[in-house]
Amino acid sequence: MLKQSISADDAPGQAASLQEGSPTLRKTPPGPHGYPIIGNLPQMLRNPLQFLTNAVRQYGDVVHLRAMGSQQLYLVAHPDHLKYILQENSRNYIKGENFQAIKLVIGDGLAVKEGESWRRERHLMQPSFHRQKVGTLVNLMTKNIAQMLENWRNIDSDKPLDIFAEMMQLAQTILLESLLSIDSDDEIDKLNQAWDTAYKYLSSQLWAVIKLPLWVPTLKNRRFQQSMQTLDGAIYRIIRERREGSKSPDDLLSMLMDAYDQESGQGMSDEQLRDEIMTIFTGGFETSAAVIAWTWYLLSQNPSVEYQLQEEISRVLDGRTPTLEDLPSLKYTRMIIEESMRLYPGAWVFTRTNLESDQIGDYHIPARSLIMVSSYVTQRLPSFWENPEEFNPERFAREQVAQRPRYAYFPFGGGPRQCIGEIFAMTEMQLVVAMIAQKYRLHSVPGHPVEEEAMFTLRPRHGILMTLESQVSLVDAY
Repeated sequence: MLKQSISADDAPGQAASLQEGSPTLRKTPPGPHGYPIIGNLPQMLRNPLQFLTNAVRQYGDVVHLRAMGSQQLYLVAHPDHLKYILQENSRNYIKGENFQAIKLVIGDGLAVKEGESWRRERHLMQPSFHRQKVGTLVNLMTKNIAQMLENWRNIDSDKPLDIFAEMMQLAQTILLESLLSIDSDDEIDKLNQAWDTAYKYLSSQLWAVIKLPLWVPTLKNRRFQQSMQTLDGAIYRIIRERREGSKSPDDLLSMLMDAYDQESGQGMSDEQLRDEIMTIFTGGFETSAAVIAWTWYLLSQNPSVEYQLQEEISRVLDGRTPTLEDLPSLKYTRMIIEESMRLYPGAWVFTRTNLESDQIGDYHIPARSLIMVSSYVTQRLPSFWENPEEFNPERFAREQVAQRPRYAYFPFGGGPRQCIGEIFAMTEMQLVVAMIAQKYRLHSVPGHPVEEEAMFTLRPRHGILMTLESQVSLVDAY
């Protein structure tokens, strides 16, 4: 049920007017008081996850937050409102100015395009991410997972591993090979280091009060520019080699280079290819790596769920490497991943800007407002999730999914701009979880702090330290 109450303390003079039922009244959503000039920024900086979650639970489904200066900021959490913003009236809600920082990395990539330009580019790219195309990359994925597991055989069982760092390295390696057919360890390491620098820069811009332009020669700016030179240099070199040579590896870049607009007959320029490669790289591994790392942490805390996972993997795979055809049978494995993404969505927040003024629920939203949407907040609403802090994969049994509003759960966004890489990500995550669980049981290191860090993605602040227990059949060990 939508909450329609309003606090007279938060909006003086409105409570009495509401009782008169004026049809022309433009109601402002309630929200927490902020500081002069800087608004709610201090609370956001201290703990954005807790602040946003508490704001919705205290003030309702649409919350007016105090931004810096004259910017109007609203947090929207109810699934019906999200459906309206992301799907039903999506043309009124664009990415807007809040995505300027990411443009420094992805240029004019799909994630920031708007209007007809976005529709044309999405149409060009979509076939490369169909299930059949992603299926051609499964052997590459399983090869890299198997190599990681082979490396783990040499690790002392008492020596802790940072499972987040391990999943990051694995996901980066899979993506670079899937995207650009890069399989040289030295080049992978060089590009991963460059990306890590770029990521830290992007994350620093998320809540920055003062954002210095790149031409200011600070150490942070110089390091960021150097990292982008490394990434751009590698991408443009590979594109040039593909254009000039006869070799065309079966990777995502080749698929993009083969794509062409049916009306104009034109394909992508080198700059378009570069921007889309960086767009895929930016959103294509960190979110998946974080979700898998959180999955292992949650499994270590819930042995009964881990047992059911092992039972399914043993029954479906019988010790062999999973294939694309096996994934539909690994239903519980997928449910575990979906529940992990409910609690710890990789892309935990994003924004939209409305071109024209609008009404969301009972509230007036002025044009050019910043609309904040958080899957982390909505996916923990008690109205739609019983015992929302509990890890329970059964929530994603088919009958339970059918009973929930579509936008009670949206780790990949929704509407026309739903993440183009969803099939790739889910395929990769199912394979990783299945293949690791075949070989190991992972135990959390007692006393190690596991804490959320809401940066560009939702990652564990101190990593997740775990020890490995190798076994032939974990099911028999229970």
